[in-house]
Amino acid sequence: MKYHFIGDQGISMRGLKKYVESLGNKVSGSDLKSGGHSRTNITSDIDVVVRTSAVNPGSEGWQEVEEAKKLNIEVIKRSQLLGQISKDKKLIAVSGTHGKTTTTTMIGLILVEAGLDPTVLVGERVKEFDNEVIRIGKSDWFVAEACEYDHSFLDLNPNILIITNIDEEHLDTFPKGLPQIKDTFRQLIDRVPDQGAIIVCADNENAMDAVAKKSTKARVIYYGEKSDNYQKLNFNLNIPGHHNRLNALAAMALSDYLKIDKTCSQKVLQKYTGAKRRFELLGNYHGADLIDDYGHHPTEIMATIDALKEKYPGKKKLVIFWPHQYKRIKPLLKQFGSAFHGADEIILKEIFFVPGRDEVLAVSSADMANLINKTEKKEVASVIDDDQQIVNYLSKKIDSNWVVLTIGIPPVYKIIEKILKNK
Repeated sequence: MKYHFIGDQGISMRGLKKYVESLGNKVSGSDLKSGGHSRTNITSDIDVVVRTSAVNPGSEGWQEVEEAKKLNIEVIKRSQLLGQISKDKKLIAVSGTHGKTTTTTMIGLILVEAGLDPTVLVGERVKEFDNEVIRIGKSDWFVAEACEYDHSFLDLNPNILIITNIDEEHLDTFPKGLPQIKDTFRQLIDRVPDQGAIIVCADNENAMDAVAKKSTKARVIYYGEKSDNYQKLNFNLNIPGHHNRLNALAAMALSDYLKIDKTCSQKVLQKYTGAKRRFELLGNYHGADLIDDYGHHPTEIMATIDALKEKYPGKKKLVIFWPHQYKRIKPLLKQFGSAFHGADEIILKEIFFVPGRDEVLAVSSADMANLINKTEKKEVASVIDDDQQIVNYLSKKIDSNWVVLTIGIPPVYKIIEKILKNK
């Protein structure tokens, strides 16, 4: 078989491409980051074309979809391919609006340490997986993130399902808001067989609502402060933040369900330092630690700033946020306005337009800055879109009294890279 991946440089695609190739299939791919898209990329020897949900009418990659259909080549979404690959596996699906990557990585590393030799597919690079997004094992165990965007996780049939939380997110594909999101999670829950298990955070009301309406007879295991058995860790983590302790509790609950020795699980979690772009320390400039994080939703930003306060209680916090997708920012603008509490200064870049899944709406970073300043009752937020201008400003300002966090769309970390070049 020959597969062609449209958008093959994306985090969500590169792992699947590598896995399919490991099975002896031929692969090809195209991406805006590596030569762009063209109808000529689709050749008659291709059996299956795989696209991400971001590739749709209006995006550059769609021309390749059209060419494939013209040649009668099967076109499937990434999630459909993942469903096909994992259907005969012991699939542990990690779902939730936030925390999927960290929880998936923790679980994957525990299963590796326990000798279960799993395949683990993560939403970011992991140093323990040779800085890749996938670890290919030889057993039937398969651990993967289950993303709600575009209802993608409904292509999966998990034996074990973890729900970290349910929140308002991806409103471009959930136009009816939170009720629709919860109902979609409920549909995923009912894909777990009666002999399977659902591990859910008892502290998240929305997740509890979804589980309460399940039809499957699968066993439900709760974790979190409101649970009976997995309320608190009896050891410390390397990574800060209440949200990460909850992620670790989910991993411990799963470990117990799989009868993995607690000593093994604890050992893994205690030394875990995080995946790429998850509270990642990139360097130090004039005594100020420089940290990068992928958080792009108000809940994620709040959790990351809380972790920053926990790890650096005596430091001033300067946060640089690059928001992306107008369809996310506008409906959640009020939440963004209160998401930065605890930061001493916030610099916002202009909203990034996401091709193929976005439209320019009547909202701007200036609106967000004004709302933050109004909420904080002082001028803490401003808009600076030019990276070099931000670098010049920080180079003169920060010292050992500060800690700096870049957060949001991936290129924002390049600001830190430029600062470090000035050392």
